[in-house]
Amino acid sequence: MNRKMNTTLIVSGLAIGLTTLPSFAQVAPPPTKPAKEQPTYTPPPTQAPQATPKPTAPKPKPAVNVTRSSSSSKKSDISELPINVPYPKLAKIGPDGRILRLRQLPDILALRSNPNVGPKSVERIMPVIYSRRYRLELMVIDNLDLYWELTGGLIKNFDISNIDEMGRIAEMLKPLVPSTTLSQQLLNLNILTRVQGGMNQYIVREYKKAITDEIQVLDAENGLEEVMRFVLEDSILEAEITYNAMLAEAISQIGSLIDEAGFTSPETQALRAFEKELSTDPGQQFEDIREFDQAFRKLSFDEATTIFKLMRERREFPEISPTIKTINVLHERKRVAEGGFDMLITDPKTGEVIDTRARDEQGRPVRKNKPETESAED
Repeated sequence: MNRKMNTTLIVSGLAIGLTTLPSFAQVAPPPTKPAKEQPTYTPPPTQAPQATPKPTAPKPKPAVNVTRSSSSSKKSDISELPINVPYPKLAKIGPDGRILRLRQLPDILALRSNPNVGPKSVERIMPVIYSRRYRLELMVIDNLDLYWELTGGLIKNFDISNIDEMGRIAEMLKPLVPSTTLSQQLLNLNILTRVQGGMNQYIVREYKKAITDEIQVLDAENGLEEVMRFVLEDSILEAEITYNAMLAEAISQIGSLIDEAGFTSPETQALRAFEKELSTDPGQQFEDIREFDQAFRKLSFDEATTIFKLMRERREFPEISPTIKTINVLHERKRVAEGGFDMLITDPKTGEVIDTRARDEQGRPVRKNKPETESAED
């Protein structure tokens, strides 16, 4: 029997095409032979001067691509999206006055904010979440050494002017990210409609743009470097969520996992002191996992990956992580009618009813001064 974890982590579901900068070599011309004696020079007949051809503009040098591929023929035009419907923004201001960095996948949280996504969509979304996590676990386990180095200070401390170092980081990131974002995957699978998927992507982009804009304002001199650091860290956020979820699952059974593996090294034995059931308090959970992670990183690659593999084999269904919880896409302003998701929403600021199904001449959702019927909001 697997131990049931008492955890509130919703650790589901964040492809980044990264290429290194090419190197350019300069080739010196070979030495010339001594010139032979030349005959008396006779100048050619005078010709009319020809126009000098205009120099062609140099081709731009290839750069490191640090954006996820999200292009699709199904991508919604922004005019089709219900962006004027009030929804909870992902960018929240923390106690220090700066935008809080999300510990959960923005694409998951965007489903809750998304005005067009209701509970019926969750039934089709969850199998994708489980399958995606399964692949992420394999990616993290197979590349655990790369993950440890990237998150152990390499990204935080790299010199942005060092092209070689940047190229090395780019290559290390590749095995740790899936080929598409979750929102794009759901769109490609027709689980989210063009408008639903487009709105989810819009909400995620809005959050990330708010952070990069803030960085450039508050970190003026180092703005570019800090933006690049955020982009690199964000690219492996889904791998980080997956890694922490596996630690959360292992911490309550680490002693028996060590025994089953037959490990006797001091580093593995030291992990026994961290065995505990996770607290129901999210803050305490993250603190426990952080301390456990510090000790877990002292293991060898083989020891750590063996523990993760044994832990997965103990599950009732090895492909399904018990840390994944069903996504709650509702909030206080979302309402569900008997026939499905209700597209009539009241703007709490103005009291106007917004019909996301109807559009005005500018393509914006239609606003009405008063609800047509009370049942529309029930």
